[in-house]
Amino acid sequence: MTDKLEWNKDAMELMEYIGLVEAILLPDFDDYKYPFNVSFVEATKEEIEKANASCVPLTATLCMRIFKDRYDSNKIAPKSTYKEYINNNAIQKFIQDLELDADKFWLLILFTYDYCENLFYNGVTMKLTPVEQLTGLCEAINKSGDAPMTLTFKAGKQKIVVDSSLAIKAIADMITNYQKEVDEDYYKKLHKREQADESIMLKESPFIAFFARILLSFFNTQPQVRAKRKKGANHSIKETDLVCQLIYFTKISQNKCWLVLENETLKAYLKQYRNYEYPNNVSSIYPEFSI
Repeated sequence: MTDKLEWNKDAMELMEYIGLVEAILLPDFDDYKYPFNVSFVEATKEEIEKANASCVPLTATLCMRIFKDRYDSNKIAPKSTYKEYINNNAIQKFIQDLELDADKFWLLILFTYDYCENLFYNGVTMKLTPVEQLTGLCEAINKSGDAPMTLTFKAGKQKIVVDSSLAIKAIADMITNYQKEVDEDYYKKLHKREQADESIMLKESPFIAFFARILLSFFNTQPQVRAKRKKGANHSIKETDLVCQLIYFTKISQNKCWLVLENETLKAYLKQYRNYEYPNNVSSIYPEFSI
């Protein structure tokens, strides 16, 4: 495996699996409502000339560009374990059985690891936007039904407590109507997101679930992999066993349970975090995936 990726046909082919994952997990900008601030600025003439000078292919996706720079700079920890990966009989047997390209899949593993690390361990936690806070308040009020309510407002030494259910429900109605009437400029302010004072470092478990979901999503793009599944199954045992082996191999978890074939551990993790509300973390490196 090459130590550096050149912008040529061979490198583009090696990063093919990364491009497939980006295509299915990076939301369509026209249809997806981002929970974080996303700005799109047309490239300047200077930027275009710089890109042309660097010989970056037009087909190189954003994730490919970021990944290549980090790969070439040796910023992805598991990169140094390529020989161990190629010589790992269990992993290579699964890759062969699923008819995957070992080197393309290696780069996808590195990308997936790097993506998750820079979301969960090195990410930036953002505060809820004003509109998210207002929406959350309205939802909480509307779900309360006829239960007793108390709303507390504090500003410096000033403190007001509202304990009238009718008054609190009226506040929810006014917020709902206000959002419909607010002008566009103020609407943008209500959606502005700010960085939190401290970033939340997530534990190992949600990292594992997210890592697994990205790889399992990739398997869905491969016809030969889908063809090996039992009728009605989301994934084959070989797919989940391979992901389990990689969780241990990349040292995301050093629990040897991941090396046990046909175990139910990964299924339990995926079920546990199926509806898990991740903190408002944004990757410090990559664009946000919808998964």
